[in-house]
Amino acid sequence: ALIWILTFSLHSANAAVLQSGIHGMTWGGHAGSYPRLEKVREAGDVSYYADREMVYHAVGQPVSAVIYGFYRDQLFAAYIKLSSPNQAYYLEKHFSTEYGPAKVTAVDSSTQTIYRWEDEKVKIKLKINDTGEEIKLGIYYQPLSTELNQTQAEDGPSDEIAPSSSKDKTTKSAPLF
Repeated sequence: ALIWILTFSLHSANAAVLQSGIHGMTWGGHAGSYPRLEKVREAGDVSYYADREMVYHAVGQPVSAVIYGFYRDQLFAAYIKLSSPNQAYYLEKHFSTEYGPAKVTAVDSSTQTIYRWEDEKVKIKLKINDTGEEIKLGIYYQPLSTELNQTQAEDGPSDEIAPSSSKDKTTKSAPLF
């Protein structure tokens, strides 16, 4: 019984990490509260920011881009462009362990597979193009993302604003999750 309690509490603690925010930022937090963020695009009430001083990695490889979405100056989403199918495989296993089996759908005549998880106020969506070239992860804070037009929130920023990683020696590296 003690092992079950410890296992359950560790699972709950890990899953609760995304409930409060992502990468040290609180869901609903204001963009101005995070001075390292740089605005990369704005579209109406939605602004997109990147942290050019941080490079995140998964499975020992850097991810291509991490963009944070703010709706009416409140953090509502993180959009992550992954670099490899190996990262997608790792994250699919990670989220399935944390949140249970994914809801899986195929779109565009099976050229893309989408994995979805939901937990309280957070929605996670992993999109994998069957060629393995286009792999995106979106994490949404539902109270704000549902207020925003759902289609607009889930489309996320275009690839044209994906930041290139800085070669500056002040750049820090951290695990994605």
